[in-house]
Amino acid sequence: MIALFKMNDLYEEQIKNLLNELGFQTACFYSINSILDQIMNPMIIITPAIFQKELEGVSFPIIPISINIADIKKSIEALFECSEQKDFTFITTNENIEWLKKEYSEHLANDGIQLSFLTEKQAAILKPNHVYLAPIWMKGLLPNSRNKNLYFIKPSFTSLIPFLQIAKSLVNIIEEILKERYQVDAIVNSTHDGVVVIDRMGNIRLVNEHAKTILGVEADMKGRSITEFIPQSDMLRVLEAGKIERGDIATIGGRQVVINRSPVIVKGKIVGAVSNFKEITDIQKVELQLRKKLHQSGLEAKYRLSDIIGETHEIIEAKELARKFAGTESTVLITGESGTGKELFAQGIHSASHRALGPFVAVNCATLPENLLESEIFGYEKGTFTGALKDGKPGLFELAHGGTLFLDEIGEIPLRIQALLLRVLQERTIRRVGGERIIPVDVRIITATNRNLEEEVEKKQFRSDLFYRLNVLALELPPLRERKADIPKLVESFLFEFNEQRKNKIVHIEKEFIRLFQKYDWPGNIRELRNTIERLVVLEESSLLRVEGAKFLSEKIRRRKVAEEAINKQSIKSKEKEHILTTLEKFDHNKKLAAQSLGIDRSTLWRKIKEYGL
Repeated sequence: MIALFKMNDLYEEQIKNLLNELGFQTACFYSINSILDQIMNPMIIITPAIFQKELEGVSFPIIPISINIADIKKSIEALFECSEQKDFTFITTNENIEWLKKEYSEHLANDGIQLSFLTEKQAAILKPNHVYLAPIWMKGLLPNSRNKNLYFIKPSFTSLIPFLQIAKSLVNIIEEILKERYQVDAIVNSTHDGVVVIDRMGNIRLVNEHAKTILGVEADMKGRSITEFIPQSDMLRVLEAGKIERGDIATIGGRQVVINRSPVIVKGKIVGAVSNFKEITDIQKVELQLRKKLHQSGLEAKYRLSDIIGETHEIIEAKELARKFAGTESTVLITGESGTGKELFAQGIHSASHRALGPFVAVNCATLPENLLESEIFGYEKGTFTGALKDGKPGLFELAHGGTLFLDEIGEIPLRIQALLLRVLQERTIRRVGGERIIPVDVRIITATNRNLEEEVEKKQFRSDLFYRLNVLALELPPLRERKADIPKLVESFLFEFNEQRKNKIVHIEKEFIRLFQKYDWPGNIRELRNTIERLVVLEESSLLRVEGAKFLSEKIRRRKVAEEAINKQSIKSKEKEHILTTLEKFDHNKKLAAQSLGIDRSTLWRKIKEYGL
């Protein structure tokens, strides 16, 4: 497109018609904002020279129109045809004056016309009785525009033809150049790398916004020397040596970055250099995202410490301790009976730590045989064993890089794998099964067990050195029987969860129902409570949970009570038997003396001896 900018009095319609006849799209603009609205459309701008500065921020080619000496001569002849006036001053831009002086000395000086020149700034005060001339486009811009001795002249349409020809020849070229430039700008600005390009003299020719952010620069960098921003820039070395440099680590503005530098070579000559750099933290984030995509299952912690239900002193104390542990990098050993929520606490610790954006990988060590457990934890190389994936497989340590690895039922790990795990904790590196490559890992370890690991250490079933490595921070979870006051809140939470699967919601719970639940000791802890609520919700057809629906629980309580009574009774008889035997031995099995000492009849003693087989 050819744009006519502020060409009001300069044959605007004639120029538009001519260019349209030649097949060129033409548009007229009268303000810089109207130009900027069309900034994405490649264009050549034709405008009077005085408006060129107004368009400085526009990146399109500008063809400035000026009046030549022939037009000035014709205007003088037309205006002062019968006059003896020979002395004139022409007011125009400084750039135009330089060309007009050359033309004047060659074409007008010998005609007897005296012509001097002033810039628009020098024309603030005009001499009386002196004739001044100025281009038509300066009308209204000069402070003395209404001075009777000031004449505004217009170039001929013919003198504008060369400017139109230049615009015509540039249209196709500029469309291709601008198209390529916008593509380059889009590519450079779309990358997350900082990009800086310099020429052979070390001056910046291209820089994207991300580079300016990393360098901490807000000002325009283009055209300025790279050493203004990086005094000891290594890009100058690349200009001299012409060698590619990759993976250089440096600190810029307090940020660690990885830098690549390359020379720009045209026909065997180094004409510049390009540097692209990225913050190390960005690389780490991308690495974490890639690791997550490799294995979507179990890589995210779903729960926070605030999701753990309970208001009793025991559970509040455990949550507070877990919150403190989250602020450290030390390994955590969570102990407690089965079903107390050890993995829930592990997820909560991860979510409250600075690793929260990293993966959370969990594995139950008791569910996998020894060989499979090893390959799952450490991964394996291709061809390691029959049935292995053809490209090998990353282990859980690799998948948990930058995050947390939760090893549940750690007490079930075989001694051989315990030794391998100890080495990882010491060296922070792993080696895949069947591989030789050492892979560094950054993983926080949280373990859990319902066993007494100290007893296992004494039995030589668990390595003492590994135990002390794991037991840096210990968190013991209380069983549900020790915090029965939390049962109503837990029941309410599980009921809300399972109600989502029902059309008819359960909205009421009998008070006796809760009392019944609090009488039971829940050997399976919260897991057993949850399963029980799920069973009752599935079977209940009304909107009320009743005691009648939990008869099986009442029966469990009754059987447990009977069993406890039997145990107590057996314990009493055992103690009675031991007491009688001790007394008989004391009196050398003299029944009479023994009976007297025990405070019973001899016949009763004989019956007890027979009952206990003494």
